[in-house]
Amino acid sequence: MRYGRFLKCIAPVLVLAACDDDGITGPRDIGPAGVIRFINVVADTGTVDFRFIDRVENLPTLLGVEFRDHSGTYQQALAGNRPTRVFPTSTDPALTQIMLVDTVVSVNNNGRYTFVYAGQPNGNQDRLAVFEDAEPPTPPAGSIAIKALHAAFGTAAVDVYVVPVDSLTQPTPADFETEAVATISGLNYLSQTAHVNVPVRPTTGAKFYRFVVTAAGSDTELFASTPNLPGEPAPAGATYGPQPGVQIAGSVLTLVLAPGAVPGSRSDDGSNTSPSAFLIIDKPINP
Repeated sequence: MRYGRFLKCIAPVLVLAACDDDGITGPRDIGPAGVIRFINVVADTGTVDFRFIDRVENLPTLLGVEFRDHSGTYQQALAGNRPTRVFPTSTDPALTQIMLVDTVVSVNNNGRYTFVYAGQPNGNQDRLAVFEDAEPPTPPAGSIAIKALHAAFGTAAVDVYVVPVDSLTQPTPADFETEAVATISGLNYLSQTAHVNVPVRPTTGAKFYRFVVTAAGSDTELFASTPNLPGEPAPAGATYGPQPGVQIAGSVLTLVLAPGAVPGSRSDDGSNTSPSAFLIIDKPINP
């Protein structure tokens, strides 16, 4: 996952500027608004653009979102019933005029939303799922908070085991069920959990978490992933907080379960045809 996506979380949301009579520009209240983010886990379409089509807004991070990627953390969007479309990202007009999604979504004032483009258009099995998210929690000292969002098309209800491991490449431990520091049980497709608190990982030794996914009620691994999101401390004297991750106490994260790409499709990069999971940041950490 590119760190540029995560650095967006510490940048302030830009609002429209207005000119006063004295010529000085400054921010103005844009009116009722919520915050949104977008995740692309459609298995056969590749990179896509998410757009509100009723008003012009400065939301460039919602464009060009690759398969198994996202728009960064929440961005401000005007409240209301918003006509919304998703298009393939392309310079070919024959592709860019294809409306993969054409719908209306409701954005409430002060609401917090995750939009997930999931499934696959082949066979009309795709959809834009809308999750209204709770305010991110504050984990207790020495902990991070993680929730899971199941968007792995073709996979039924699952259990997720949060297992400490030494490295990104370490195989799943044979005793992963007893090694797990937390278990998320009975997670259905296109649903998400509340956050659970787990110990922050150290910078040496068992530095990461491996997320082992089984069919609900089973002890047989379906797939597992060790996302590379350790986090990063803020430099000395910085006026901003650290970049969140599993090694940074106080981090609040979402684990997204994603399908493998359909072989030979625009989503297929030659290495991503098996289901996997990735972490995204739910809020910045203040200094």
